[in-house]
Amino acid sequence: MLEIHEIPVTPFQQNCTLLVCSETGAAAVCDCGDADPVLHKIEQLGVKVEQIIATHGHLDHVGGTHELKLALEVPFWFPSGDLWLLEGISEQARMYGLPPLTPAIPDGDLPIGVDVKIGNCSLEVRHCPGHTPGHIVFYDAAAQQAVVGDVLFQGSIGRTDFERGSLPELTKSIQQQLYTLPGQTVVHCGHGPTTTIAHEAATNPFVRSV
Repeated sequence: MLEIHEIPVTPFQQNCTLLVCSETGAAAVCDCGDADPVLHKIEQLGVKVEQIIATHGHLDHVGGTHELKLALEVPFWFPSGDLWLLEGISEQARMYGLPPLTPAIPDGDLPIGVDVKIGNCSLEVRHCPGHTPGHIVFYDAAAQQAVVGDVLFQGSIGRTDFERGSLPELTKSIQQQLYTLPGQTVVHCGHGPTTTIAHEAATNPFVRSV
C-alpha cells in the first residue's frame, strides 16, 4: 500500500509529499519546494527514497529539488511541458523578492499514461493543464488516492492568471481527469487540507461535475 505523508514547506505552505511503499520501504518525493524539512522527514521515517517527481514547475513545488537531488543522489523525473518554468526558476524567485534558485536538471520526462513505480505501488500519470501547461497529477488506483498539485483544492481550484494559465483548460482537466475518478478518492492538494473527489464534484463553487 502507498502511504502519503504531507510536508508543508516554503512560505507558501506548499504540501510536498513523501510517497512510501509500506511493503518495501521504497519512497519517492513529490514537489520538493524546500529540501531541509523533507530530508528530516525521510530520516525520521527511515525510508529509502529512490526518485524525485513533480507535478509542475512553480518555485514552491520545485525550488528545493536541486538541493534534494544532490543530497540523495537519485533521479528526478519532470513533466516536459513545464521545462520553461523550471529553467526560469531564478526569475520566478526574483519576482517574489527571493534569493536566486538553482534549477534541478531532470533525468527524464513523466509521459502521460506511463506509471511511476514506487516499490510494489504504482501511480498513473494524468495530464491536467490549466494552472500550467505541463501540469500532471498522480493517481494511485489501488488505494484510491491522488496527488494533484495545484489543480484542485478543498473548495477551490488552481490559479489561472499566471503566464500560460487557462481557466477553460483547467476546468476541462478537473472535469475529465479528476471528477471521473471514484468518488471516494482522497485528494492530496498542493496547498491546504485533503478532500475527496465526491465532495469537490458536488460542492466546489468553481468547477462542478458535468
